[in-house]
Amino acid sequence: MEKFKSFITEEKRDKITILILTSSVSTKPEIVTGMLITTCKKLGLDCYQIITSEAWISDNDIEKGSIIIKNYEGEDEDIKIETFSTIVFVRAGTLDNEIGLALLSALQNAGCFMINTKNGMLTCDNKMSTYMTFERNGINTPRTSLVNNKKSVFDAHKRIGGKFPVIIKTLTGTQGIGVSKVENMESMMSVIQSLWKFKANLLIQEFLDIKFDVRTVVLNGRIIASTKRIKPEKDFRSNRHMGAKTEPYILNDKEKKVIISAARATGAYMVGVDHALYKGKIYVLECNGSPGLGSQFQNYDITKIPQEPTKKSNIIDFVIEYLQNPLHRLPSYDQEAGYHETVEIEGYGPTRAKFDTGNGTNASMFDVDKIDIQSKTVKWEKDGKKFTSKLIGTSKPTHFGKIDERPIVNVNIKFNNMIYVDVPIGLSTKDSASTFLVNRDLLARFKVSVNPKRKFVLSDWSARADKSDIVT
Repeated sequence: MEKFKSFITEEKRDKITILILTSSVSTKPEIVTGMLITTCKKLGLDCYQIITSEAWISDNDIEKGSIIIKNYEGEDEDIKIETFSTIVFVRAGTLDNEIGLALLSALQNAGCFMINTKNGMLTCDNKMSTYMTFERNGINTPRTSLVNNKKSVFDAHKRIGGKFPVIIKTLTGTQGIGVSKVENMESMMSVIQSLWKFKANLLIQEFLDIKFDVRTVVLNGRIIASTKRIKPEKDFRSNRHMGAKTEPYILNDKEKKVIISAARATGAYMVGVDHALYKGKIYVLECNGSPGLGSQFQNYDITKIPQEPTKKSNIIDFVIEYLQNPLHRLPSYDQEAGYHETVEIEGYGPTRAKFDTGNGTNASMFDVDKIDIQSKTVKWEKDGKKFTSKLIGTSKPTHFGKIDERPIVNVNIKFNNMIYVDVPIGLSTKDSASTFLVNRDLLARFKVSVNPKRKFVLSDWSARADKSDIVT
C-alpha cells in the first residue's frame, strides 16, 4: 500500500507558493479564497490573489521556471514566482472571459501546478461537455440534450425520454443559477424562448425526483470529503446557496467507485462530484472544478484504499499539506507530440528521435559511431562530426539481459522552437533501432504528452538513419 502519510510525518515540507486566480478580491473566511488565505498564513506560506481584470505577466522564462506578474491585485504591486513550487487554484469566475482564460493558459504553460487545468475547468464548467464525457466513459447520468433553436426543442425532448417535468439549464453556471423546472410543453417553450432573448445557451435534462443529492470532493483521484445536500421544501434544487441544508454523508463502496470514475473522466485534479440515488441507481449529476467547501462534510482518510470515514478536520489545511509533497503535484501536459519527432542537437544538426515513454533511464540515448573516454573527457563521433565533452556520469540500462554502459555528456537540444541547455545524453555504439531515444525526463522538460498513433506533430519529418522510412 502507498504510504500517503509521509507528507504529514515529514518534518520538512516544500515551501510552496499559492496563487488564487479569480475575477474579484475576497477575504471572506467562509469561502474557499478566504480559507486558502487563512491556511497559508497559518503554515507560513505565501498566498496571492491574482485578479484577472488587473494582472498581467510581464516576464516569463519557461526554461528557468520563473515569471513576474504585474499589478496582481490591482494595487500596482508585482510578484516573482518560481513555477516549479507554485500552485494555482482557479476559481470559476476566471472562465467568464477571454482575459481570464488567457491568464489561466499562461500560468499553466509556464509550468505552474494547476487546480485545475484549462481543459479540466472547461469540461466541468460546460454541462454538455460534462454529459458527453460521462457518456463516453460509461458513467450513468441523466439524459441531456442541447436546444439551440425552436426546431431542436421537440427532438431534444424526445431524446431525453419525452416526459415532463424536465429541467432547463444554461450551458454554464454554478450554485443552481440558470436552472428551471417546467411541467409541460407550453411552459418549456416559454422559458426557453425567454432565456434565448438573453443569448443564453441552453440544454434540457430529464428530471429525477430526489429529496437530496451528495457532493463529494475528490483530490488526485481520492475522496477527501462528502456532504448530503437536502433540498428545501419549496425548491427542486439542492444547492447550499439556494437554502439547502447539509450534513455529513458516508458513502458506500459502489458510490465511491462511481464518484472516482467521474472525477477521473473530467481530468480535474480537485473536483466536486454531485450524485444522487434514484430508483436503486447511482446518477452522477455534474462536476464542479472549483467546489465550495462551506458545507457540513464527512472527511475521509486517503491513507486507506478504499477511503474510509475519519474524524472531522479542516479540508483546506489537509489539501495544502498534501500539496507540499512534490510527489502529489506531478505535472500533466496538454500539448501533444508524436512518437517520432525531429530534434536538433547543437553541433550535429537535426535527427529523428523516438519519444519513449517507457524509457526511465537517467539519460536519453544517442547512437554514435565512436566513443573514446579519457579520464573525465569523452571524445565521440557521429557521421564524421567530432565532439569533445565532459563526462558527467554513466548510464547502465539493461537490454535483453545485457548491460549497455553509456557515458553521459551534456548537449544543447532545440525542439519545437525552444532551446534546452545541458541535456544529459548517454552515448552508445551498440546496434539500435533508433538513432535518438528521448527518455521520460526530457519529455517532461519538453512538456509534452505522446500520441502513440501519430508522428511529427511538432516538427518536420526526418528520415531514419538507414533511409528505409517513408514520408508520413
